[in-house]
Amino acid sequence: METNSAIQVQFHCRQCQTEIGVTFTSEQFTTIHCPQCDYSYSLMRPTIGEEILLDWEKEAVFQKIRADQTEHDKMELMLLVIKVVELLTWRDEGNGHIRAIETLRQWLILNGVPKALIELLDAKGPAGSSPTERRE
Repeated sequence: METNSAIQVQFHCRQCQTEIGVTFTSEQFTTIHCPQCDYSYSLMRPTIGEEILLDWEKEAVFQKIRADQTEHDKMELMLLVIKVVELLTWRDEGNGHIRAIETLRQWLILNGVPKALIELLDAKGPAGSSPTERRE
């Protein structure tokens, strides 16, 4: 929806009080001189209500999309936390802990988290380093 209708602006000259009229069509900026005293004015096209309304509508749609994405991200994170807690409480001689870390790493990879954080959660440690690993 294009709102490039003509806008008329009228005002009195500061120097001689002569009435000055300007019509904006598509330009956003113009310079005009008083016909009486030749005083110069630089004017910007005023924003009309429809243009303001369109900007607010665009902003509202953007904020709704952003809120929906945030809600989706929170739900995904909640599901991840539940899955990790389930795996961490799994009683299988420590394999649940390894699977929980692997699940967390996979989620971080899919969600574009920095590589350093993913490497920090590397589930592969030296032999005998896990507190739940059986030592012979």
